[in-house]
Amino acid sequence: MDCCPWCGGDPTGADLIRPALQEVEAALAGSRISPWGYRVLLRPGVSGVDPAYPKIVEIEKGYAAGRSRRRIDWPMLVGLIVHELGHSFLYHHVPWSRTERFQRAFGDVEAPYDVPDEVRVEFHHRRISRVPVDHVTPYAGLHPQEDFAETFRFYVTRGARLDDLFAELREKRKAAAVRERFVVLHDYLQTLADRAVR
Repeated sequence: MDCCPWCGGDPTGADLIRPALQEVEAALAGSRISPWGYRVLLRPGVSGVDPAYPKIVEIEKGYAAGRSRRRIDWPMLVGLIVHELGHSFLYHHVPWSRTERFQRAFGDVEAPYDVPDEVRVEFHHRRISRVPVDHVTPYAGLHPQEDFAETFRFYVTRGARLDDLFAELREKRKAAAVRERFVVLHDYLQTLADRAVR
């Protein structure tokens, strides 16, 4: 249906998060990441991406629907969307995730996933957390998929500025493995960009 029969708004809820989506799209473009045909939808329950339907990025509607637009935490919503887009991107590039270089950096993203939905994540933070030293955030340490999605989030929301990211990693005394994850992601995105130019 084209519009909600009760409120007349977008039935997907995308109109509620349009400013966040515009910021996300600008961040992806600024990071030189080409769109891959994803769609962001609001839904009840939890946010996520089903590997069987990697172009559908579902965001828990409680973050936007039913709240005053003045009370929506846009930085958190942007961070959440970019994090979930990290999962979508990864599911679109499964052969890359099976390469030796990727697995040395992130681990086996196809390992059994047992991260509880109730784990709190600070998506509104634009700065890398101080602990743990071997991941960008505590949530990243829970599973290789989350490690990739969190690395993707910081890469995109910080405009792919590796010098700034590396300076912060030094300041926070992060392990060399964290730096390598950003390099692996950056190099792969560069490869994709080079292919697109040919």
